[in-house]
Amino acid sequence: MGAPSRRRPVSRPKAKKRKPDYIMGPVPRDVFSLSSPEPPGPAARSLPELERLEFLVANPDLYEVAEQVFPTRTPGTRGRRPAYPPFIYLILLASVSIFETAEMACANLQHEHMWKTVREAVREHCGDAAADDLPETGPQRHHWHDFRPKMLDALDELREASRDAWINQALAQGLLAQKRRGSLVRPHRSQVITGDGTVARPASDQTEEFTTDEKTDELKRHRVDPDATIQLEGGDREIYGNKIVVFSVRGECSPHSRIILNVDTARHQSEKLDPDRQEEAEVAVRLATEIRARAPGPHTVVYDKAWRGVHRARLIRAGFLVFTRQYDGLKPQPLKKYRYEATDCTHHVYAAEGRACERLLTVEGKTLYNPIPVREVEHRNGEETRFYHVLEMPCRNGPHVERIPVYETREDRSLDPRTKRMRFNRAEHLRIIPPATAAGNRLIGFRQDSESGFSTLDETHRLRRIPAYGADGALLIYIGYAWAKNSVALGIDRRTR
Repeated sequence: MGAPSRRRPVSRPKAKKRKPDYIMGPVPRDVFSLSSPEPPGPAARSLPELERLEFLVANPDLYEVAEQVFPTRTPGTRGRRPAYPPFIYLILLASVSIFETAEMACANLQHEHMWKTVREAVREHCGDAAADDLPETGPQRHHWHDFRPKMLDALDELREASRDAWINQALAQGLLAQKRRGSLVRPHRSQVITGDGTVARPASDQTEEFTTDEKTDELKRHRVDPDATIQLEGGDREIYGNKIVVFSVRGECSPHSRIILNVDTARHQSEKLDPDRQEEAEVAVRLATEIRARAPGPHTVVYDKAWRGVHRARLIRAGFLVFTRQYDGLKPQPLKKYRYEATDCTHHVYAAEGRACERLLTVEGKTLYNPIPVREVEHRNGEETRFYHVLEMPCRNGPHVERIPVYETREDRSLDPRTKRMRFNRAEHLRIIPPATAAGNRLIGFRQDSESGFSTLDETHRLRRIPAYGADGALLIYIGYAWAKNSVALGIDRRTR
């Protein structure tokens, strides 16, 4: 044992991208070429802490979820009666993300004016008896420490009840409409669900429970997060913490309209055991599927490169239009050779960088993949959702029109008798909306915009650290943060209607 072992965020040197042994032709003007850029929205004003607390306690869903997860004790129940009803502790949990720490949240709720705000809201939503039954001041830290273990014991129920309430709130505010708004290529902002994973840093970076002081030989004990590991954020930044996966949606040009829809932790394994981040990807697929089960409709879901072809294929079959950036290092794959007898011409079509391209040779003998213009994106419903690209293949004899699937077909999923593997991972090599297009760049911008929610989470808590230990503790704090965030969206929406 030696000096205390701490983990600090470090950046890995970015690996140099290997230059492909082929040339990509220019992006053509087609259905993915947008006529106008996304209009910038108005700047969001800063909200004082008191206003955010007012929005929080005015959220009726919060009281319903508290009653659902922590039902009121019936008269005659054995045991000591809680000092405060469960909804006060859910308010306190969300207040941690308003006042930075649990200590400051308790201190503020004990203030006469703050507590009066809470009592008036309780009177409005729960009645006079519930308000009159509250103590004269807000809870103290020992009250929080007494009830927090009960929240952790009921964490799964709290997450699921909160998720359902958040999705219902989004539907009530006109988001996630069942009827398509916009088009397949340019979906309306309110029907684009953005997801991402973030690393929540624990209260301490200590990785060893006991260390010895080098000067005094004194044995020191440290609190260590039992679940935190070194994880990558942004592709090259190493951070010690717990991975949290989040999905959200927001209105178009509407400040403070983002609603967090679903959240959970991704139990991380080492990069050696899980180099492709399968755990994060699987959690993200599950969360997106949970949203769709409760809010069906023609929605687009956007995530990062943790989703590979197998994940996108499942979500497309479920009904999502899925968009992610193209994974680096994928080699072009043959799709089909088209032979036209009438014009005596042949066209070799490949999947390269997310779209159908014609394979050609330059005068220097290099391979050129020329992107084929897409005239239309077609959508079919059935047992499985299907998407097609209608190609307009350039030719010296006049263009040829062909339709190709951009979803995983049953033939693709069938096993090759020679390799015993799936014949073609179509969703890995073809995108419904190719990344290197104006339509793709628009969706990339939406995902980057959603990352501001993680920045707000970091800035909300002292020293940019989650005031909790363990993956469950970090998830509990994020659920409280989501309640505070969604309550602001609800309050602003009510004011503007």
